[in-house]
Amino acid sequence: MTPLEEKLNPILDAFPAKSALYCVDLTTGKPLAAIRENTQVVSASTIKVAVLCCALQEVLEGRLTLEQIVPISAGDYCDDTQVFEPEYKKDGASLWELLYWMIVSSDNTATNAVLSLLTFDKINRYCEGLGLTATVVQRKMLDFDAIVQGRNNYTSPIDQYRLYQLLYHGEILNEALRKVAFDFLGRSRSFESLQRYLPYPVTVLHKPGGLDHLNHDAGIFLVERPYFLGIFTWDGPALDGEPQQDRLIGQLSRMVYDEITEGTLL
Repeated sequence: MTPLEEKLNPILDAFPAKSALYCVDLTTGKPLAAIRENTQVVSASTIKVAVLCCALQEVLEGRLTLEQIVPISAGDYCDDTQVFEPEYKKDGASLWELLYWMIVSSDNTATNAVLSLLTFDKINRYCEGLGLTATVVQRKMLDFDAIVQGRNNYTSPIDQYRLYQLLYHGEILNEALRKVAFDFLGRSRSFESLQRYLPYPVTVLHKPGGLDHLNHDAGIFLVERPYFLGIFTWDGPALDGEPQQDRLIGQLSRMVYDEITEGTLL
């Protein structure tokens, strides 16, 4: 057990939720904490990073453009949207804008329009090609009927690491499209989890996800020695929008940040 695992494990074990965590030094590739990192979990909105990368790969290969207008069908519309309301572009937007809102505000209507454009099969083949063995897309956002029918979206902490480190090390996409991905991930308007207790101006390229009793957050901390941190919690006490599991993620994230930036681990 690593020194960081010795500090984090008791907190995870004491919390009334299932959990998994993975933390890696991106400079050396050395895992600093690996706690059930291969566990396949319901992804919630963390799946949107794979969707983003697949869409940008389609742009790279010339099958799509960021400028093209993508329609939003009635079946893709979600009532929780705060962007694609009747007063603003309810019928469609450029692919660039859909991807922006999908990541920055986690807009489910934008995500569903992109899923319709790409198809589940294309995204799943893309993930498989990257070696993401636990990541699969089987339903659109807020399609609870699909869940009842046994179809859901999944990922794992180690898959999220693989995707982020491929981006970070320039092994997928090209420089211009990686810049787009990094820009979106760095503009996430969600600060309730990984950044919850950080009083410092830290750039975090990340995508959280939440459903009833499920809260995840994963991404890259651009500090002096950059690191990946993914914390996943499920079957816990928090209903959607409640803070218990987000507070746990924030507590663990602050512990990791302090250990790494104080130089005790790297």
